[in-house]
Order: sequence, then structure tokens, then C-alpha cells
Amino acid sequence: MKISHKYNKIMMGAVACLAIFAVGCQPASNTSHVAADKASHAAQQSFFTISDDGTLERPVDYRTWVYVGTPLTPNDMNNGKAAFQEFHNVYIDPVSYAYYKKTGTWQENTILIKELVSVGGKAAVSGNGYFMGDFIGLEATIKSAKHFPNEPGNWAYYSFTNHDTGILTANAKPFASESCNSCHEGSAQDDFVFTQHYPVLSAAKGVGGANPENSARRTALKKPPSAVTAVEPKADEDSPWVATVPTPQLSTSDVPVQLDALFDYLSSRKYRDFKYQEAENHPSAGPHTKLGLPVRVFYNDVISSSIKAGNKEHPKGAAIVKEMFDKDNNPSGWAVMVKTHDKSDGGKGWFWYEVTSNTDSTALAAFGNGVRGCQSCHTVGLDMVRSNTDIIR
Repeated sequence: MKISHKYNKIMMGAVACLAIFAVGCQPASNTSHVAADKASHAAQQSFFTISDDGTLERPVDYRTWVYVGTPLTPNDMNNGKAAFQEFHNVYIDPVSYAYYKKTGTWQENTILIKELVSVGGKAAVSGNGYFMGDFIGLEATIKSAKHFPNEPGNWAYYSFTNHDTGILTANAKPFASESCNSCHEGSAQDDFVFTQHYPVLSAAKGVGGANPENSARRTALKKPPSAVTAVEPKADEDSPWVATVPTPQLSTSDVPVQLDALFDYLSSRKYRDFKYQEAENHPSAGPHTKLGLPVRVFYNDVISSSIKAGNKEHPKGAAIVKEMFDKDNNPSGWAVMVKTHDKSDGGKGWFWYEVTSNTDSTALAAFGNGVRGCQSCHTVGLDMVRSNTDIIR
């Protein structure tokens, strides 16, 4: 069974006349609510169609919705390891936008569309920068307690992207919740939505029926626009992929945490002697290499014993090594996590490492304890472990 979510057309005639009289008699503060109510009952339109099993038909005409913004996290500002290195054009259905303006909250059946655009170049007649290239994908986010009662926040995430063919799929099933919800839950400002990065939404939150773009108020620059200098990229210490706390010199783990020693250890493939390991490559559910590319996981004896014991917190010396591959199954690096403290402390008690080459030790994407980019995604796991541990149990 498929359900099409529709919104009814505003009644004209008598209702319009009543509204006119109401505006004339009520205080100005109430007129905004009248406008918001009208907006929340926009002309009849179907924004998405979904089956009982959560399968979503690819939404159409989304460029006529409310445009939210276009973030970009380029590789060359993220140590070559941006989780999402393309532009994201984000749109929200107009009824949910009107509701968010009125209440400051996200209603049932809110849908946001993310249109993926490649970086086309870094130079133009206007100067150096990041400029859009081609449309390369499409994703969607939906809030529905009816369809996703067990998902955190009742949000589900979809992708219609097919990088091999370049043709969007007609339907999509939601990602597993751990693929997206943990990062949104831990870092998004408003109910799993990163409104802090979208000034359109920040300005609209709870303003009632007013349209914030009509306000003349803007943030004043300290210098005239012609005198503003280019902003340099943030220093490495501000990156989410560097250590925020010291890494101890651990001697209780068979996986070293010293930079050169670790790369030598990984290159030797000694971790392949671990008793518990995945039998074959499988698509990654996270940002390692790129979502959907092959990975294979190996568990040392310490963490294997801890998992078998059902521990909620693993002991020092617990270690996992993840081999990473490109789309042709060629080795493309490793991701490593090693428990260095008795307490996890939100991830600071774990050592994190990722290198995006199996021949170049300097191709680092993450190294050290307290790497925020790793912690934020691994928080959803039992003591930071997100890999499937069924082979151990």
C-alpha cells in the first residue's frame, strides 16, 4: 500500500471574506498567525509517496520548494577526508517550512531534499573559490512517526544516487539508522536538522507568519565589502580529524599507536592473524573511503573476548582494524581504533587512525585520541564499536 501525503487547497469565497474581517478587527500580532495558517494549508500538492515498508518514490519538482542553502566541505580543507566533498543544494517542502516558521519545530511528514553537485573548478573570472559542476546525486530526509516509529527522532534517510550509471533510481529504501542518525543526533541543532549551518532556517525559526527575508536587518561587516580580505582555511588544530587529547604510549595492545610503527604494522598485514575477522569485503555503511565502497574488519583477541563477555565497555588494548578498498576492490588504506584508557570518556579513551593509502603513510585522514570526526559517528555503537560483531558472538 502506498500513501501520498497531500495538503488541501485553501478555501476561497466565504472563508476569504471572514479572514478579511478578522484581519480588520484583530490586533496586528494575530495577522501573522492568519498568514501562517494560510501558508500551512498551501495549494493541493503531493510532496512524497511512500510504501508501508518505507520505500520512497523519488520526489519530483523539489526545485520549486523552499531553498535552504548549499554547504560544501571540500577535501582540501579536511585533510583529504571530507565525508561529503560535493555541494549539497538543500530544499524543504513549503508546508513544513511554514510550520517551522510558526512553531520553531519540525512537523510530521517534513521532507528535505539534498541535491548533490560536484565541485566543477576552483577558478573563475571573479577569483579563486569553489564553483559548482555537475548534478551527481539526490538524497532525501523524512520525519514520520507513522512509518519510522523506532528510528531516532522518527527521521529516515534515503539516497537515489547511482554513481556507476548516473541515472537516479526510481525508488529507495531507508538507510540503516546508524548510518546517519547518530551524527545528526549528536551534532544537529534542531531535531536532527543542522539548522545552525543554514541561515535561512535559523532566521525563520518560530517567527510566526512573518517573512524574515523582508527584514532590512543584516549582520554588519567590520570592513566595507571591497576591503574584506580572503579568509584563510582553519588551522589543522580546528579540524575534526585531529587529536584533541594526548595519546598514551600503550604497551598492552598488539596494535601499536605510534605513527610510523602503526603503518609498518598495517603494511605487514599481521592483523590478518586475528582469530575473528570478516570473511569477505562488504559495502561500508559509513564515511570510510566513501559510503558503499568495500571494507573488511578484523578484531583482536582483547575486544573479541570482551564482546563475547557482553561487556558494555571494552578494556584497554581492545583493537579493530578495517581494510578499505576502492570501487574495483583495490586496497586503499586502513581505519583503526584502539582502546587506550579504562574509560571511553565519549571517545577520548579511544585512539583513532585512518590513512587513505596503503603505500603512503602521510595520507592521513585521522590520527590520535579524541578525534571529533570519528567520535561523533561512533557514539551510537556499544562503547564506540559500530561494526557487526555477529561473527564473534
